[in-house]
Amino acid sequence: MAQQNDVTRRDFMRRAAQTAAGIAASGMLSSGKARAMQSSVYKSILPQTVIGANERILTGHIGTGGMGKRNIQFCLLREAKDIQPIAICDLWGPNRDQAADLVSNEFPKPSLHVYFEEVLENKDVDAVVICTPDHWHTLPAIMACEAGKDVWCEKPLTTTIGEGRPLIDAVRRNKRVLQCGNFQRSGTHFQEVVEMVRSGYIGKVARAETWIHDNSKIEGMGNPPDEDPPEGLDWDRYIGWTKKVPYNKNRFLYNFRWFLEYSGGKMTDWGAHLIDIVLWAMGEDKKPKTVTASGGKYVITDNRTTPDVLEVLYEFDDYILSFSNRVYNGYEPQGKRYGIRFYGTLGTLFVDRLGYEVIPYKENGGCEPKKVEGVKEGDMNAAHWQNFVDCIKSRKDPISFVESAFNTACVCHMGTTAYVSGGKLEWDPRKERFTGADQKAAKKANQWAYRPYQNGWMLKPPYYKGWA
Repeated sequence: MAQQNDVTRRDFMRRAAQTAAGIAASGMLSSGKARAMQSSVYKSILPQTVIGANERILTGHIGTGGMGKRNIQFCLLREAKDIQPIAICDLWGPNRDQAADLVSNEFPKPSLHVYFEEVLENKDVDAVVICTPDHWHTLPAIMACEAGKDVWCEKPLTTTIGEGRPLIDAVRRNKRVLQCGNFQRSGTHFQEVVEMVRSGYIGKVARAETWIHDNSKIEGMGNPPDEDPPEGLDWDRYIGWTKKVPYNKNRFLYNFRWFLEYSGGKMTDWGAHLIDIVLWAMGEDKKPKTVTASGGKYVITDNRTTPDVLEVLYEFDDYILSFSNRVYNGYEPQGKRYGIRFYGTLGTLFVDRLGYEVIPYKENGGCEPKKVEGVKEGDMNAAHWQNFVDCIKSRKDPISFVESAFNTACVCHMGTTAYVSGGKLEWDPRKERFTGADQKAAKKANQWAYRPYQNGWMLKPPYYKGWA
């Protein structure tokens, strides 16, 4: 039986409307100030999970490096002005200050924080935007869900396969909206490609290729010595749950992605975008039966631990998928440094962020050629953010929802794990573990895919035994 002081959402809205109407009727505020005051009234009366159709979403931004600042710009450039960043968090002072300056051009200066827990404690924050190094994606996302926040999280959604289930459970148990940054899904031309593959436009597809190649110099990012961290940087917090190592500037900021402890190199960087589209078209709830990887650090002389040449081959029930990366030589015969190709019985379909092309295969009857060019990447990002906003208000799953985003991350991690283990791996979908004839490789693979949190961090409350 409901207690006497329980009220429905309609009751909350009625009270808010009456109070806000009183403010507007007073005539003492300009129209702009009145709208701002109305918004604050709704915030003070409505529970945290209730966001009206016209109410501004207040965001806390965790990680404000390159992509973090881009996401702030996407928020600020929205014509509807329906997202307001009110909290900025980053371990690195210059990132915090630069992000705050961006916000201050449009809204009041946001609060600044070194530690993300402070953002999660802010009751006014409706949603968090996580743009940290990869190994700091999962834990803040879980804790945000537990704190009643919706989540935008950059890809890859996790850094290990073992992080997936705890995050999915946190999203679903707390009824949160989580959008992963696989923004290509919001590109209309990618959506057309997915539909063509699914509908059989190019016939039966039994082979898909993904690739990304670079033109790095042999010396790469160099070999700086280990040293004391810069003043003001909490290096222990940056390392977090991973193995303790001395500060090295190559492990910080952008270049973290070339160290296996924190990321998976191009496999989880670009691979997460490319493979995501293939899985979406071919069956996003599927995982490969087997995975093999060949590669190594053959050319680049810097201190990265990810390979400079990598070939990964996935075997699904009815098709083969590959991922290919060269760090030091970006040549590709058709001039496509990155992309996806679907090989069907009626035609070949190539797609990248600029467009797509269908090339008929006439030997089997073929299909009609199609071509789309001149796509703007910014349009995809804008659409992805619009989808997130719409879903926060409707409480529906976004286009890159948590199970789908984790499946993509998991398949990418399978490729990295195959590289680390050095063997052909089979996947047991019931146990969610690697198996195979090469038991030594399977054991090493499971240890890597489910490597434990260290240094007092954990994936369940209290999350960090030294905090709170």
